[in-house]
Amino acid sequence: MTTTATGVGRVGTGDDRPVRRSRPQGKEPVGRERILDAAARLFVEHGYAATTTRSISTAVKIKQPSLYYHFPNKEAMLVELLVATAEPSLVAARGLLAATDRPAVDRLLELVRLDVQLLASGPWNIGSLYLLPETASPQCAPFREMRAELASIYEALTCQAIADGDADAVAGRRTAALLFSLVEAIILRRGDEPGLDPEVAADDVERAAARVLGARRAA
Repeated sequence: MTTTATGVGRVGTGDDRPVRRSRPQGKEPVGRERILDAAARLFVEHGYAATTTRSISTAVKIKQPSLYYHFPNKEAMLVELLVATAEPSLVAARGLLAATDRPAVDRLLELVRLDVQLLASGPWNIGSLYLLPETASPQCAPFREMRAELASIYEALTCQAIADGDADAVAGRRTAALLFSLVEAIILRRGDEPGLDPEVAADDVERAAARVLGARRAA
């Protein structure tokens, strides 16, 4: 998983299991990443509509024309933030879908955990930007496509877990949609609980997901 603009990412390890990676402490972001960090903070703290390119350039102490060298407008920043947040989960999900030597129920619950860890990590609650009406714009199509593919992997793993007899749920598509909503509910919880520990959040949602599935896992 590549590092995101918020400093959170997942990369492959020796056993190909994705892990989270943070930006080295004390190293200041430069260029595009510095602008995206500032945009993320302002979008989350003050709202997308209330944030201007002038306020972003002021936050990073550059002139507005310098900002336009990197981004033509604030919507381009929004798109890049959304894609950078969704991409690591999708990369992990593709890997888990392909790991057919493991039970689907284990891969699904691992995906739930990884997805929650990502959404609950980083200095800013970037997931809250998923709720913006601007995500329906043509410019945000890449993000919507990535999110739709991620949801389809949830569905594929859910249906396989049911077919394998490792989950008591009956309706695979509806159960997968419920799991996907359960994972993204961490966005609202994070807004209500500043400082929420990503590991605690992942534990809570993984247990809830297992109950929704009626999961039967080997001891």
